[in-house]
Amino acid sequence: MRNLELPGRSPVVAPNGMASTSHPLSTQAALRILQDGGNAMDAALAACAVQAVVEPQSTSIGGDCFCVYAPAGGDELVAFNGSGRAPQGLDSTWLLDQGITSIERQSPHAVTVPGAVDAWVQLSRDHGTLGLDQILSPAIGYARDGYPVTQRVAFDFANEVGALDAAAKAVFAPGGSVVPLGARHSQPALATTLERIARDGRAGFYDGPVGEEILTLLQRLGGRHQPEDFENAVGDYVTPISTSFRDHTIWQCPPNGQGVIALLLLNIISGVDTYGDHPL
Repeated sequence: MRNLELPGRSPVVAPNGMASTSHPLSTQAALRILQDGGNAMDAALAACAVQAVVEPQSTSIGGDCFCVYAPAGGDELVAFNGSGRAPQGLDSTWLLDQGITSIERQSPHAVTVPGAVDAWVQLSRDHGTLGLDQILSPAIGYARDGYPVTQRVAFDFANEVGALDAAAKAVFAPGGSVVPLGARHSQPALATTLERIARDGRAGFYDGPVGEEILTLLQRLGGRHQPEDFENAVGDYVTPISTSFRDHTIWQCPPNGQGVIALLLLNIISGVDTYGDHPL
């Protein structure tokens, strides 16, 4: 037991369920879904969707989704790799023929086809109990009506504003001023996109106006993306990997995800008892 007279973290306990994210609104959304009768998958997806609204600089519907899930009533774990794939027309031969030996952060060639939305749809269908309309409702509300900008988000907005194009600046730096700490920030266009996903599933993102707009922008910037890359953007169920630490088994998605790094680090420190009872 830790010394309660000193700063530190105490164990968290709950009688029915719990949720943990980097933003209180996301955690609150997950708890609300659980209270409304949803299961852990429903709650996790609701939290992910809210994260895409309230922390857009670190997670979004244009990104990836990795999942390790333990269905109730069994011992088997489920792992899902919802990472984006590179377009079929982009390979090392083509890049070298173009004289490209490294891919810059702002390059269209650094953009994989978004995998998160397909993952949400598959995981909701296979393991959820509520519909996407209910799961995405909290995120749609925050995108439409606004959310308070936290310190982390305000810092990242200001730090990255120089990398944004005109359309992105109109959202995150309207009128030329970055959205400040504590301001109420809304993203009505994102709300509309989330409503399409809630109504039409993956077709609401990969097909129609949303997918077409993403594809048009990437092609205008020189990307090799084609419509079939979006049509074929489907994540995979994979076999999770694990290691043992302090009499516990820790599970992660296998590479290409980065969870293997956490397992390797635990293996490294497992032979060095220098942390005592301090939480990692």
